[in-house]
Amino acid sequence: MRDLDFLLGDFRAEWTNLLADPADTGIAEWNTTATFSGHAYEMTQYVAQHDVNGRFVFQWDGVNEKFTGYYYDDWGNRATVECAGWEDGHLAFVGECFGFGKSFRLKERFEIVDENHYVKRGFVQLDGADWMPADEIHCYRV
Repeated sequence: MRDLDFLLGDFRAEWTNLLADPADTGIAEWNTTATFSGHAYEMTQYVAQHDVNGRFVFQWDGVNEKFTGYYYDDWGNRATVECAGWEDGHLAFVGECFGFGKSFRLKERFEIVDENHYVKRGFVQLDGADWMPADEIHCYRV
């Protein structure tokens, strides 16, 4: 789990929704804590602008030697993702998502900028098409 320690703490998340036309921006509050004796990290997310709460739970799957993640929110969106670890300076969690009335492939790519800043870039893939940028979120430790 140590590879995910950069997520721990309170963050101001400045997001851009790249799928909106025009792109939509806003601020969210993210907090990640270790839970289950450190065997999982739970990220809570709150976007006041849309009054939505979300949870992202990360765990290490020692049998298959990869990270797994599960996201859900109070709008009914949910995703299951997995990641083999750091590659070329980023973590890419990839999996299936059901959100906003559609099923699609999801990629959540995390990169550390410095000890107090990381960026998450989201991508979606519909019906086997190419990956499309979905969002970009800069997270600043508070």
